[in-house]
Amino acid sequence: MIRIGFYGNASDIAKWETSLATRLSDFEINELLSDAGAASDVALVWAPPPHAFANCRNLRGIIMQGQGVDHMMRDDTVPRDLPLVRLIDPDMANALSHWAILNALDFWRDGAAYRAQQTAQTWRSLPQRPATGGRVGILGVGAIGSVIATRFAALGFDVRGFARSPKQIEGIELFVGMNQLADFASGLDIVVSVLPLTPQTTGIMDAAFFNSMAPGAFVINGGRGPQVVDDDLLAALESGQIGGAALDVFAVEPLPESHPFWTHPQVRVWPHVAAQTNATSAADQVAEAILRMMAGESPANRVDWARGY
Repeated sequence: MIRIGFYGNASDIAKWETSLATRLSDFEINELLSDAGAASDVALVWAPPPHAFANCRNLRGIIMQGQGVDHMMRDDTVPRDLPLVRLIDPDMANALSHWAILNALDFWRDGAAYRAQQTAQTWRSLPQRPATGGRVGILGVGAIGSVIATRFAALGFDVRGFARSPKQIEGIELFVGMNQLADFASGLDIVVSVLPLTPQTTGIMDAAFFNSMAPGAFVINGGRGPQVVDDDLLAALESGQIGGAALDVFAVEPLPESHPFWTHPQVRVWPHVAAQTNATSAADQVAEAILRMMAGESPANRVDWARGY
């Protein structure tokens, strides 16, 4: 029997049991921190506390319930000799692209202004931005970012991508490495971040970045909160250099009640919901990773501890 130790929303255990039932022949799922969880062969987790794996003597690997692994990187109690797998779920790419496009188009077509006019019962047209040629930059063009980039391009935007290493995406201009970051940001009307959090990407959207964008530009962050320097974004909003922001992730979550983002008229706060894990669409990948780990093989989408993702 394969014993799976689960940490996350306990109500999701039943969903995973159902989704994995047709893919694994003999398994059980227990809460990771329970007595039964200590016998786990594989862990399926999201943001477990420090020392969560201390009693798991049979553990062969850890599977994340999402793409982000930054909290695991910060936890030096996570065993570095075990495979750590990040979830790359095509449904998450679809969901995140929907969320990014929703916010981008609402900004591009002045949704907030027209909603305010409706409240005031004002009938007045605003100058319309061009339907093609708006400059959109995607920070991080991996499994999710490449989907977002191609969908923005299909809508008529002029799309750029920023990546750590060279790659090719048809119709997308690529900028590679930190020495090309300023060129990437130059003149952007909209930026979308789906980057992983690493020392290199922490604070990547700062005053210099915002000042390189087009005046009145829009910022969309679906990557990780610490990639935005909050004070710099607030200052750019105050000056008008940045015209608005949609933020799904924050340096501290839940976002503290006293944080100015909550009440800022040009900021849309989303509670880390841009792309939620779908146990049905992710089950094939999770089952394959479990079977590989049980067979002593290296699973796909294994995290490189040195690289940070």
